[in-house]
Amino acid sequence: MLKSLQAATGALFALFVFAHLINTWLAAFGARTYDGVQEALRQVYQFAPLEVLLLAAAAVHAVIGIVRWVQEPPRTLSKRARWHRRSAVFLLVFIVGHVAAVRGVPMLYDVFPQFAGLAWSMQFAPYYFYPYYFLLGLAGLYHGANGLGIAAGRLGWRLHISSRALGSITAVGAVLMVAALLSLGGVTRDVGPVHESDFARLGAELFGIEP
Repeated sequence: MLKSLQAATGALFALFVFAHLINTWLAAFGARTYDGVQEALRQVYQFAPLEVLLLAAAAVHAVIGIVRWVQEPPRTLSKRARWHRRSAVFLLVFIVGHVAAVRGVPMLYDVFPQFAGLAWSMQFAPYYFYPYYFLLGLAGLYHGANGLGIAAGRLGWRLHISSRALGSITAVGAVLMVAALLSLGGVTRDVGPVHESDFARLGAELFGIEP
């Protein structure tokens, strides 16, 4: 019962994760593309009943994962399952802060990060945000893709993701993530005066820093 519930909630949340990742990858094409797709997606996943459902699915999935972690020591798992669990740990550690930044801030201050906000964060603390965004994206992709394969087996779907396919998916995702980060970081395109964005100004005000 727990495994089936974990599979169902994970599969549901994975759909949101993939949409979020695609939006992030599109940052490689610049602010207009990224912000336009983000605005369109927000109309869907920020529909209140759906947003509550997604948050509930993520919470239930995480709690069951922690319970099963206690019940199933790492030494009993396959190499692929151990990497699945490691990606889950990374996501659990950073997900609260990520949600607070991309959802909490807009709810409290009506200011969205958008392309300019992400670009500013990378200018402000590049040694943190380059690896943070890269690893968050990679962990989400690996955990989501591998999790869909696991969910398929538990829920009776016709879907099998081999280890080779999973490795290829992860490698492609890593390349796309690097392209997006180089764009956001102003390496492959001019991002403009991002320190003048609403998100940068709010960050300066909240933390007492220069935007």
